[in-house]
Amino acid sequence: MKRILIIIILILSKIILLAQDNGKEIQFINANRFMTTEELGPDIKIFVGEVALEHDSTIMFCDSATYNIKLKQVNAFGNIEIQRLHDYDTIFLYGDTLHYDGNTRIAQVRDNVILQDDTTVLTTDFLDFDMNQNYGKYFNGGRVINGTDTIISQNGYYFSKSKEVFFKGNVQVFSKKAKIFTDTLKHNLDTRISYILGPSEIYSDSNYIFAEFGRYDYDENRAYLSHKSLVKSGEHTISADSLYYDRTNGKGQGFGNVTIIDTVQNLILKGNYGEFYEKNQFSMMTDSALFIEIDEQDTLWLHSDTLLSYIDTLKDEVDTIPFRMVFAFNHVKLFKNDLQVKCDSLVYSQLDSVLMLFGSPIIWSEKDQLYANYIELYMSRNNPREMFMYDSCFVAEEVDTTGYNIVKSDFLHAWFHHRQVDKVQVTGNVDAVYYLQDDADSAVIGVGVLNCDSMNIFINNSQIQMLVPYIDPQGNIYPPDDVPPDKKSLPGFEWKSDARPLSKDDIFIWKEDE
Repeated sequence: MKRILIIIILILSKIILLAQDNGKEIQFINANRFMTTEELGPDIKIFVGEVALEHDSTIMFCDSATYNIKLKQVNAFGNIEIQRLHDYDTIFLYGDTLHYDGNTRIAQVRDNVILQDDTTVLTTDFLDFDMNQNYGKYFNGGRVINGTDTIISQNGYYFSKSKEVFFKGNVQVFSKKAKIFTDTLKHNLDTRISYILGPSEIYSDSNYIFAEFGRYDYDENRAYLSHKSLVKSGEHTISADSLYYDRTNGKGQGFGNVTIIDTVQNLILKGNYGEFYEKNQFSMMTDSALFIEIDEQDTLWLHSDTLLSYIDTLKDEVDTIPFRMVFAFNHVKLFKNDLQVKCDSLVYSQLDSVLMLFGSPIIWSEKDQLYANYIELYMSRNNPREMFMYDSCFVAEEVDTTGYNIVKSDFLHAWFHHRQVDKVQVTGNVDAVYYLQDDADSAVIGVGVLNCDSMNIFINNSQIQMLVPYIDPQGNIYPPDDVPPDKKSLPGFEWKSDARPLSKDDIFIWKEDE
């Protein structure tokens, strides 16, 4: 009750006190005993029992204190309480001992220190508070509690007006939605936004985040990250130069060197801009987009202007089967050691391991080139197994630099064996040009021209071994030097080796004339 009366007296007399000394002198308000000693000298005033002092809107209470009039310094002991009054709110500061310098207006509070500011509580054993700048710094360990958030660090700087705290050294943040572990952190107590200023790890129940710079909004549950950012959700990881991640909606956006990894499916998506949605594991990648399906024997590399990928499901009477769908749009090229592809767009379903190729697709396998208006290529364990080609189908094999074995038809069905075309069945308006070669030295001994309704082609080691035509075959065989010019090839045929990617790096090359 007496302390409340003292505060009321201080408020009523504040204008008079300031008028007397412009806030420069420390004012004695109350004590049960007041004394000086010969040993300490007349400049040292001793106050004992319910001591109250005031200095420019700052009230100090303690059990006992000494005041050096000459140096304008106070040493206080026992039940320290400081009330810092200013326009925006009031700070309460508690501790066991206090050293206060009236010239610098810095209060050094030690042992069992508690700072209360609105809904914030700071606890430490070592706190220096600057009354001029309205900020405090603690060292040798401290804890800040703001609502449901708790932040622990070795050192900290607390700014009461802006409600910002800088934490340094073994920083640990605990909230209901996330935990942060870092070395340097800036946190706004009003907005509940943490600013990451060094390598940091953020944990929640469903995912893990790493970043070297950025901010995390606890209310919105969103992260804005840069400098080697990474988000891991289940078996999926997205990393980038900078990341935006919305935990509530499970949405991520990456900018610059974006990588999305699916460790279950052994898939990687890369690009310079990407999006990721946790709900159906949807990913979108553009700007140097790259899809990688990892295989110990032969990894698949796929590039296009835009890549989309998501998890779909197939339900039957017994189970629900998840599978991934991949869509590639514009300037599509694919590279495997045993297979290369170029087309305008592509759809890949892991359910039946089928590649659907659109826009004048071309497939190369060893010495063979196959193209049509639409192609379906079925895979088995990341290797080609079976293929269907529709409309204006061409199958070609390079014999030498001057000639090609060519088959044209309306429809084509091909089988692969040990990653190479093994058998081809062509149907509908079949035309063929084929070179007969000597078994001994592979010299060309004749050129055959054939037309029929359907045909089977048998291939071994990427070389045509036998053509078996069906239904009214018609044709001729010409000596190598007597082949009519219009019989050396087929209308519409082109050998497109310049467009063929010969390595995984070539899939990013697309010439204007392609």
